[in-house]
Amino acid sequence: MKKLVLFACLLALACMVFGADQPAKAGMSEKSVSELLDKVLEMWNKPNLELIPELYTADCQAFTSSAPAPYAGHEGIRMWIEANRAMMPDMLMTFSEVVTQGDKTATVWTITGTQTGPMLLPGGTLPATGRKVSITGLAIDYMKDGKFAKEVVIFNLLDMLMQLGFTLQPPQPPPAQ
Repeated sequence: MKKLVLFACLLALACMVFGADQPAKAGMSEKSVSELLDKVLEMWNKPNLELIPELYTADCQAFTSSAPAPYAGHEGIRMWIEANRAMMPDMLMTFSEVVTQGDKTATVWTITGTQTGPMLLPGGTLPATGRKVSITGLAIDYMKDGKFAKEVVIFNLLDMLMQLGFTLQPPQPPPAQ
């Protein structure tokens, strides 16, 4: 049920981004997008970091639910992938839905893996749990000259943390005065 609600929300967001009443711009062909996304899977799954300059513009920015600031440029993308692969060396990414309009592509993805390394978050580092996770999210990519210029990645970080065994604790009330 959670996945169905998440998928419905992600689909609604993609529809808003692509603006149904806007005329379609000429963009990449379905074949070009498919080839590009095959390389994205190779970059993340193998990982083949040599593909970063081929896939991303030099001034690209990737925004994600788990980081307060974007990953910028080729070095930022490299750091993003390396941090995720260090956290889950057996990580596997797949795409279940792809929608392209003009220079925008929305991709519904799933990542599975075992957290055997530390998880870097804005508030600190979480230790390895040895637990397996399956996370589904949405990436919206803005293309420039056949490369990713901007990427917005949205996923439920709380769901991931709960799958890893972390729990929420309510804040403590302020001390009485």
